[in-house]
Amino acid sequence: MDFSKFRTTGELSDITVIVEGNDFKLHKFPLYAKSEFFCKLAKNTPSESGRVELTDFPGGDEVFGLVADFCYNMKIETTKDNIVPLRCAAELLQMTGSANLIEVSDKFIQDTITSAKMSRSSSVVASMIRSCVSMSSLAESCGIVSSCSDALVECWLKPPTKFSSPTNSKKQGGDKSIKSLLLIPFGWFLKLFTSARDRGVRHSHLAELMTQFISNIIEQEEKEEKNNNKTENLTSKLSPRDSGSNVGKSKLDIGHIIDSIVLEIPEDALYDDAVTMDWITKVLRIATGHGCACRRLLVKAAGEMLNRLSAEDLCIVSPSLLHDIVLETCNENGQAEKASNIVDTYMSEMVRKGVLTAETYKLLATALPSDAKTNQDHMYTILEYVLSSETDNLNDEQRQELINTIDFKLVTEETLQRALTTNIVPAVHIAQGALSLCSKLRTELESVKRLNQKQDEEIKKYQKHQNSSKSRSSGLSSRKDDSLTLSDLDYLEPTKEKPSERSVQMLSDTLNTSKEDSFISGPRSKISESKSPYQFRSLAAPEHDGTQDDESYQYERGLRNLDNSRSKQRPLGYGYRPTYSYSGRY
Repeated sequence: MDFSKFRTTGELSDITVIVEGNDFKLHKFPLYAKSEFFCKLAKNTPSESGRVELTDFPGGDEVFGLVADFCYNMKIETTKDNIVPLRCAAELLQMTGSANLIEVSDKFIQDTITSAKMSRSSSVVASMIRSCVSMSSLAESCGIVSSCSDALVECWLKPPTKFSSPTNSKKQGGDKSIKSLLLIPFGWFLKLFTSARDRGVRHSHLAELMTQFISNIIEQEEKEEKNNNKTENLTSKLSPRDSGSNVGKSKLDIGHIIDSIVLEIPEDALYDDAVTMDWITKVLRIATGHGCACRRLLVKAAGEMLNRLSAEDLCIVSPSLLHDIVLETCNENGQAEKASNIVDTYMSEMVRKGVLTAETYKLLATALPSDAKTNQDHMYTILEYVLSSETDNLNDEQRQELINTIDFKLVTEETLQRALTTNIVPAVHIAQGALSLCSKLRTELESVKRLNQKQDEEIKKYQKHQNSSKSRSSGLSSRKDDSLTLSDLDYLEPTKEKPSERSVQMLSDTLNTSKEDSFISGPRSKISESKSPYQFRSLAAPEHDGTQDDESYQYERGLRNLDNSRSKQRPLGYGYRPTYSYSGRY
């Protein structure tokens, strides 16, 4: 049956539903057929007048009109803008069952989320979460918040492709999606933030989420404080005690929010470009006032960021904040020198601009540990400027406090000479620095003398060892055995000191030479002493002296004739064998 004409005209209406002051002339049967809420309402609270008023209805009278049309089997238009309140209205009116409004709206939400995940269009999903704020309890019970949060994380995890939505670019889509999340309840944001962190969303995106959400919270806090101040000025209804308690509650909330977010973010994300020095300065001021536990992490991140800033940009940091940063940086092992360089750069730029005061100088100079600097020439130059520019504003005690920040034992001779010439600091400090410099020079001179003396002793030992090795080299070379024993080193004088590297090298060369001579002379002596099986007569005396038998003499003569015949047949050159006398030794 077509009920659309009755919905349009209101003819034969037996129930009136009031939403936001608007009356809807409807009929009980279509409403009861689709909504368990109206069935229970009619059974539990029968109304003779047939009027029902719905307060805080999701989406207001506009959404209720769509719900009424759906009950009359009329076609309704669902969009990404009205789907969330329509789904919440269906949840409130308990429109369950097959093809009912809950099933239809759930299907549309899932299709929208699936399409957004495929196109990486996080802004669409973020706008849906933003729509849930006005109906938070119903949206959570429907599961819309959790479904949209999971879809957002998946969109952030996937890099954009050529098929992605153009609004998902870094400049448009990312900012748009994040801006939609700035006004959602803190509980929702924290769950979304921790889920994104645990699932591995990029640190740059986490840093952008954190900075924009906290900045928005701070702006809201400042607006509320201004409104409270105006209200207090116009009316005096609240006592000072009540006013103070309200302010304390607000401060506690914002401190808790900052702590909860900053402590959850990975520490590396605090060093992202999205975390600016201006943002850290603003948040640190609030975190310090509320005693937040995240203050140490913020100060550490600020210290790392200061190293990347130019001298001009460094001056935007307040002296008190820089003091805290220096203290926190110095607590880290091996970071005192880094903190000292930051202070030098900061105060030098302030001097260049002519705005460095004695108070700022004292605050920063006393923040550095005593061992942070090995040379304080630059610090003295800054002190000289402060004492000269504020001569009329400082009493003797204040001047002495500033002078005590310089350790004159760590300045050079040129600085002491300049201090003596300018006559800005008392002469006693210059004298202390000069005495310390003299003591340092004396220590260095004595060290050089000891070093020279030690070198002279090593040279004498080397010369003595060299002379001894020369006298022993002939004895070592005549040995038959090619190895050296410990007795060969008896000529070296025992010493308690370790010989120098040069002495060891010279001694090793001597021993190697001795070993080589011994290795060659041994076989030579054995060959010379051994008897040869043949006795060769010198070719220069061919006459037979009668001392040898005829057979031996004929043998040797035959060899000579053979050699002579070969020498006559072959020309000089390759294979030439000259005739010479054999001595019997190699």
